[in-house]
Amino acid sequence: MKQVCYFSIALSILFLMACSSKGDEKPKKFDPSKKTNSEYKVEIVAGPDSLLFWKERYQSDSVKIKFDSISPSFTRHFIDRFNAKTFIKNKLYYENDSINHFRWGFKDSTDKKNAFYNWLDCFGKECKQVKLYETFKSERQNALIFISQKSISYIAGRQILSKDLWMNFEKTAFAKDSLHLLIVQQPGKNAVWYRYQKNKFNLIKNENR
Repeated sequence: MKQVCYFSIALSILFLMACSSKGDEKPKKFDPSKKTNSEYKVEIVAGPDSLLFWKERYQSDSVKIKFDSISPSFTRHFIDRFNAKTFIKNKLYYENDSINHFRWGFKDSTDKKNAFYNWLDCFGKECKQVKLYETFKSERQNALIFISQKSISYIAGRQILSKDLWMNFEKTAFAKDSLHLLIVQQPGKNAVWYRYQKNKFNLIKNENR
């Protein structure tokens, strides 16, 4: 009987020691100075169904964007770090060329403005500071940047891009997200700013320049 009692006491002591050792373990602290795997690679789940969905949107009757094939794009962008609520990253191939179409949708206009103004503070590969509406040269390719109420769209490629065609895409695919600004960039030329008013983009002149 005594042996059973001693054995029970020994088990109790071992159990208490195990619990104590687990309680002494400290949680690992996140070090913001260390890069995580997500900073090196963006995981995009793009199955056949999702690509078919966007293919139909690009080729709708009111848009008709020309391309031969489509695939997800894994290219990193500055705006990726601002925790967009939704995003699109597609690469459209047409006649041995390609266009990147990125679009970030945010929770509200405040989050969108935060991402946009931070991007202007570090714009392009050289991280230049750009003021609102000022002229600048940054891109080595053609680019369209649509700033809407709660989203930012970035279309870039070597071929000439039609602002009217992509405006129709924005208005058709995202009718509830009203357009505000458009930045048009061409290689070797100053960027041109437009404001959306009365169902069209109007050139912005002599503001903060």
